[in-house]
Amino acid sequence: MKYFISFFVTIFIFSCKPTEEKKATTYFGGEIVNPRTKFVLFLKDDKVIDTLLLDQENQFMAKMDNFTEGLYTFKHGLEFQYIYIEPADSILVRLNSWDFDESLVFSGKGARKNEFLINLFLQNEKEEKEMYSYFNLDETQFESKLKSLAQEREFIYQSFAQEELAISEGFENLTSIAIHYPLYRLKEVYPYYYKKAHKLNHLPTVSNEFYNFREHIDLNENKYLSFYPYQNYIVSRLYNLGNKLKETDSLKNDLTINVLNAISENIASETIKNTLLKRIVVNDFLKSETTCTINSEKLAIFLNNCTNEEYLNQVNNLVNDSKFVQNKEQLPNFEVVNYNQQKKRIKTIIRDKKTVIYFWSTQFMSSDYLVSRIQYLEQKYPKIEFIGIQMQPAYINVNTEPKLKNLNSKKQYKLTSTSYANNFLTSQYPRIIIINNNGEVMNGFTYLDSKKLDKELNKLQKN
Repeated sequence: MKYFISFFVTIFIFSCKPTEEKKATTYFGGEIVNPRTKFVLFLKDDKVIDTLLLDQENQFMAKMDNFTEGLYTFKHGLEFQYIYIEPADSILVRLNSWDFDESLVFSGKGARKNEFLINLFLQNEKEEKEMYSYFNLDETQFESKLKSLAQEREFIYQSFAQEELAISEGFENLTSIAIHYPLYRLKEVYPYYYKKAHKLNHLPTVSNEFYNFREHIDLNENKYLSFYPYQNYIVSRLYNLGNKLKETDSLKNDLTINVLNAISENIASETIKNTLLKRIVVNDFLKSETTCTINSEKLAIFLNNCTNEEYLNQVNNLVNDSKFVQNKEQLPNFEVVNYNQQKKRIKTIIRDKKTVIYFWSTQFMSSDYLVSRIQYLEQKYPKIEFIGIQMQPAYINVNTEPKLKNLNSKKQYKLTSTSYANNFLTSQYPRIIIINNNGEVMNGFTYLDSKKLDKELNKLQKN
């Protein structure tokens, strides 16, 4: 820690000199304990604007002139965290990658506002989980609970604001979203969960006053799109609209179609519209009854309304990937390599075995989740072979990654660049292929946390 302090002490002295030139210089740096990679990504609106390399002491630093105030993100490995930076800030972070959020510490000018935000996020998560037990309350009682939470959060913010010398309008607006939008989201989902709690046939009638807050919400704030309280609120509001339409119009009985249309009709911002269209259509794909698919009507709505070429390609690739491996047909043979660099064919590995092949990527899931999920499934289904194939062989090594060492290395493989399997992994999305002991595909595309996976694996183990 003493090297960490001495390395940056001159920067803090330098940045505090009262000249206009020095005030315009902004610093963001820190130290990563147990780093996953040799760099930290610095992002704005989900786009990488800088790659900050770690030095021999696992420290990094960015010096930025003419900096634009706002919400940014820094990412290391699979984990990320928000950070609000203003011109002339000098913010340091220190964290242990094995315990990312819980070990995160801020220091320097601008640290207090980020500590406040993180504590607010953690409090929001805790309180939101507790609120799910109150969806059985009537509208008045439920709103009273939300008002109480809002008042508590506002009091905490006011206490913070009194101690902080200067709070920018941008930070104040962001904090207001962080405080109120999670509570607004609970109002949007209230009718659905009230109906579920009371086992009703229809959504409850809710007064117009219950949604008075909507008058003050702009659904087209691009600068807040990557801020999850904002995006999650918009999605919940659109689903609320879709559910109501489903109940009032017998011809509108597909919720996903209702939501896709609601996005097109209610969102003016192209950026937000494209992001939400992709999010909803991919979620629908993953929630298919058995093998993941997107029906033609939903796909058409997405293709006709999305203007982002990257998103269009990703969804088209996902659709094509799902069609490439057909149920009730033999699994195509393809080449893999084990972690001793020995090439093998997949049909040799799975011959005469009931098998789950899980293609995984650390871009989409944490190593903690992958290991715990596979260990659980292997224990629950001992008659099924679980074969792991890493889709990003250059990114991570199961023999050196602490968590991944808990996987059976004899059942772990990597794709080669020329493997035939690359033909049905063009979207880079993790997938599972389920095969019976005759090499026949029982499910060509599902995923690790599918709610229907247990049912399919029970059937495979018994047959």
